[in-house]
Amino acid sequence: MTEATRAVHPLPGSVHEVLFAPATRGVLIAASRDPDAKLTFVVTPAANTYPTGPTGAVAIKIPATPAAAAAIRRETTMLIQLRDSRLGSIAGTIPQYVETLDSGGLPALVSTALPGTPMSVPYHRWLHTGRSRLVAADFALAGGWLRRFQTATAGEPAPITWAGQVSAQLRDRWHAHPHLEAALIRLAAADRQLSGHAVAQTVVHGDYWFGNLLVADDAISGVIDWEGGTRSGCPLRDLIRFALSYCLYLDRHTRPGHRVLRHRGLRHVGFGPGISYGLLSRGWLPDLVREYLRDGLRTLGLPAELWYSAALTGLGEIAALANSDEFGGSHLTLLAGLPPWPPTTQQEQG
Repeated sequence: MTEATRAVHPLPGSVHEVLFAPATRGVLIAASRDPDAKLTFVVTPAANTYPTGPTGAVAIKIPATPAAAAAIRRETTMLIQLRDSRLGSIAGTIPQYVETLDSGGLPALVSTALPGTPMSVPYHRWLHTGRSRLVAADFALAGGWLRRFQTATAGEPAPITWAGQVSAQLRDRWHAHPHLEAALIRLAAADRQLSGHAVAQTVVHGDYWFGNLLVADDAISGVIDWEGGTRSGCPLRDLIRFALSYCLYLDRHTRPGHRVLRHRGLRHVGFGPGISYGLLSRGWLPDLVREYLRDGLRTLGLPAELWYSAALTGLGEIAALANSDEFGGSHLTLLAGLPPWPPTTQQEQG
């Protein structure tokens, strides 16, 4: 934008100037209570607010805490880096950075608003996760977008050190946890399997779960919330995160102690029984989960039988990086209770 244009149409400098402009229309779409809590508005700003920028709605993410401000700075950096990447046809599925506003001395992120409904909305509809056709479609959408994204951002191959890195992160965060040693034994087994292989480094979203995927017209129309992203990292991280998150909430609408409908052997008992079910049990959903992971590994040029070691490492990463101690600690305990290898390891053929 030229200085002359700025003089006629100065960009707003604060959140207040955008949200409370006379012609602005918007809605609060998300508010969290996490340590890095944020408020997210989708806003149609007044005409000429961005004379050389977006003409439609924008998303404004406002931090409620200093920790949230740090997360917004990380996401801002990622969106700027992604804007300069060659993403081809999927570029339109990633929010475009617009500007940073002041919110009481903390940065608020403005980005383009993307169309679509979060995959979490149909996920929580009655018996959505009990229907194999619908679940298979969710995995196909998530896996298909991820393959295209990883192909577009693939760089040089590097040895897979992910499990070793997660072990170090767990030691730092959970050094006094009673289940730490058991968890580290599982990660050591995973590292022995993974570390002998190399994989092309890619851009990593870092929180690739179904709540961050927008769907429209039976396609992924947007992938949001890039604050956990990195410009170059292990692509297994996003592959695993989607599968684990999808399994985690299978029992959400089932009363404690009761059987989860249409999933034989799965009951709402303890934390995350759906993860153990998805990784270790027999049935149509565990079959879908494991085939999704195997397909993702094959696409990355890795042996399909590494799926379980990668899943253990993904559990450890959630335990290490979760912004809630309760959530992270529960994943650590879950990891410690899983076998170091799946019961069918000897029969895995890849």
